[in-house]
Amino acid sequence: MATAKPGTMTFTGASGKTYSVELYLSDVDGALVNWDGGAGAGASSPDFWTPPENVILTDFAMVTGTADTEKIRITVNGRPTQQILRYETYLTSLQSRPRLQIGFRQSARIAAIQVAD
Repeated sequence: MATAKPGTMTFTGASGKTYSVELYLSDVDGALVNWDGGAGAGASSPDFWTPPENVILTDFAMVTGTADTEKIRITVNGRPTQQILRYETYLTSLQSRPRLQIGFRQSARIAAIQVAD
């Protein structure tokens, strides 16, 4: 049975500004992650985020406890990338998560697909 969990992606802009974007992971294989559209992330939130400047994804953190999915695949403008983030590596409970360095251009449509093994 799917168990939705919250998460966060942290981006650093070319200007040095930090963007911390709340996520809602529904724990459904093949479903898109929902992103905070201004009122927090939830089941009816947008399924993408568009950065206002060039950004680098530096961190992904999520709460443990999903039952049906184990990772997410990042997509850009509707196209899957080779970037796959496994949940167990990026749990909020881990003191030292690997630092990410994934770049995105201004106005790119960033999304993520939930995947089961």
